[in-house]
Amino acid sequence: MRNLILAYERGRHRIDVMKNALESLGQSVIVVTDNFDDIEGPFDRIWSISESLLPIQAQLELKWGINNLSISAAETLTDKKKFDDFCTKIGLGELVPKSVIPTKEDDVLSGNIIVKPTVGSGTKFNGFAYTSFFNKRDMLDNAPKDFFDINRTGFKDPAFNNVLGYYMVQEALPEHAEVYAPYYWINGDGEFKRLFTVKLLTRRTNYGNTKFMVHPYWIETISFDEIPTKVSQYFDTFVEHIVDVLDVKNMFLSGPDYYFYDGIVKMIDCNPRIGQGVQIMDKIHDGKYLSSVISGNPIEIKKNFVWGFTELKPGKIKSIADHSHLKKHFSETSHELFSGKEILDQNNVADSIYQHNLIVSGKEKPDTLEAYRAIRKELQDCIEYD
Repeated sequence: MRNLILAYERGRHRIDVMKNALESLGQSVIVVTDNFDDIEGPFDRIWSISESLLPIQAQLELKWGINNLSISAAETLTDKKKFDDFCTKIGLGELVPKSVIPTKEDDVLSGNIIVKPTVGSGTKFNGFAYTSFFNKRDMLDNAPKDFFDINRTGFKDPAFNNVLGYYMVQEALPEHAEVYAPYYWINGDGEFKRLFTVKLLTRRTNYGNTKFMVHPYWIETISFDEIPTKVSQYFDTFVEHIVDVLDVKNMFLSGPDYYFYDGIVKMIDCNPRIGQGVQIMDKIHDGKYLSSVISGNPIEIKKNFVWGFTELKPGKIKSIADHSHLKKHFSETSHELFSGKEILDQNNVADSIYQHNLIVSGKEKPDTLEAYRAIRKELQDCIEYD
């Protein structure tokens, strides 16, 4: 089996876990992170580590006679607005937040809203994209002067394969919502399996009086019976519709995130690729979990995990004692800690400015939480500040 992994170099942590899983099954793997027009094949299977690379995967599959992802399915899964419209069309509209691609002021939604590029993902704060606003006026005051002109023609971002995108304005879901995200695997026969589910705790960070961001600061695996029935009833139904209508195969789904509030269920952010949760689950099961899923013989999940930021005291590090024995609990994207490093307030587990997270696993939740607190305290005690 010859595998091709399409990715961006910035997703190296995802590349490595997928490559290792496939090679452990005795399969060959080629990774391509640029010059996508120069790929020479054929290959037997293609994996896109970023959804903006799905159109390339679909074109190559058509060329090489692979039947896992059609061009139309790739277009739907790449673009957030097209995906929302697709969900509405197939009867899942009650789950979809209101959204619009505005080309004039009257198009913009009222109330709390969030601006999302329809293609790509990110948590970097630039004051507009991936930012929430308290109302329509606040959004318009922060928008680029040529915002509506941009949205009439669309724009291309080299960081996301130059796929044509737009700015989507979507209703911002309430901060008091409970958030649940299932992980799925769809095999080569179009059969799907729910792998596990995580619960996310979020918090809001205000930026002045006009805008804010809401991101998860704590993520933990939970059992199925911990999920409200009104939420879990949609899990399999949603994936069944994706498989039946889009006819996708050999694909992981990370999410969508289901928001449950005031008796209402909404969903956002379905990622058609392996996510951080699968990477963590593979790591805590000695690098054997992902390969077992792909091979069709998923091993029993014997450990749960919590993933949250370390909440170290802010300040400049004067010295730090040997903490090498703790590094196995650091997330792959955590910033290094060293003398002279400035520890900042961290807002979420994917904070691009400063990030240090712990990933702790255990068989029982109480033991896992206790271990998390103990590791965090031990690390904090290693640091002396200026």
